[in-house]
Amino acid sequence: MKKLLLLILSFVLVISFSLFAKSKELTIGVVGPETGNLAVYGTKTLDGIMLAVDEINAAGGVNGKRLRVVHYDDRGDKAEAAAATQRLINRDRVCAIIGEPTSGATFVIGPIANRAKVILISAGATAKGVTDGKPFVFRDTLLDSDGAPATLKFIMDKFGWKNFALITSVNNDYSVGLSGIFKDAAKKYGANIVVEQTVSDGDTDFSAQITAIKPHNPDAIIFTGYYPEGSLIMLEARKQGLKAPMVGGDGLLAPDLWKVGGDSVLGSIVYAGFSPQAKAENVQNFVKKMKERGKEADMFSAQGYDAVYLLVNAMKKAGLTSCTDVKQRIKMRDALAATKDFMGVSGKMSFDKEGNAKKVPFIQMVDKKDGKYYFKLLNE
Repeated sequence: MKKLLLLILSFVLVISFSLFAKSKELTIGVVGPETGNLAVYGTKTLDGIMLAVDEINAAGGVNGKRLRVVHYDDRGDKAEAAAATQRLINRDRVCAIIGEPTSGATFVIGPIANRAKVILISAGATAKGVTDGKPFVFRDTLLDSDGAPATLKFIMDKFGWKNFALITSVNNDYSVGLSGIFKDAAKKYGANIVVEQTVSDGDTDFSAQITAIKPHNPDAIIFTGYYPEGSLIMLEARKQGLKAPMVGGDGLLAPDLWKVGGDSVLGSIVYAGFSPQAKAENVQNFVKKMKERGKEADMFSAQGYDAVYLLVNAMKKAGLTSCTDVKQRIKMRDALAATKDFMGVSGKMSFDKEGNAKKVPFIQMVDKKDGKYYFKLLNE
């Protein structure tokens, strides 16, 4: 009997200690791919998040409490992302969620967070409509509707390009949406889409598409999908003797682009909401701190870092002390929505009425120096 009583007492002490520890914390949830084909998006975002959280805790935390991060790997799978979001809301009782970095999964988990009145801030989703009609869903990324037209106009003016091939990944919401934006921009600025082709995420053979594009001799190939297919498309283009460079959105912004594509992706142009080459002091401090951790600063780590500080600013303004208090979470949402001219490492931003950050694009080109590939900033 004594052993049983001691066992029960120990259990109660453990639970009490756990509850006491949690009472001194504010929990932020993170969901995104940490493994799989899109892992670079999730792991980079998490790197930026952890740097920001460590800085904030070292400076005393938020409203007298430490920040705690709970993160789940959804492997880039929409169903996994939905399940992880439910766990963060119902089991981990988070104040807010950072993620998912991709548009497709954000379309799935946004309504879940919105119904629960838990803020979801995506540090990567760029597709049209991700936040629409969901007051608890935000994103600190550059909108495709701002980035794509600005980039098309820039390359037309700088390089004199006018004729473009367009490749869309039809099972990728981000790609389908971005292709529509590029087509509208082409009409607006007088460019020609001389040929269109379709692929699917996961494809590995693009010989038929390049064969169809080659006779049209475009100035560039606009590919609106992600880097795994983008690198293989350019390998096939060079194999068939097509010299046109690739143009796309931040779905192509990953070192894996050249790790697979090598010299075939040299000259590829992408737009993004961050550049480590930007000269601003806060950007260079961020780059330095990431380097000290053995990490490379990029758009996803920058947007993850900024997402934490955006949430913390809203927590402070709302006086939030309990993640389970719905009234406090609503005040936090209102404070986040009212954010104006926040100066993050990914640029100055304010939120529009749908929770979209309004930002200026950084237009970059894949270049090579001393044998190393990098994204060269073109518009600073």
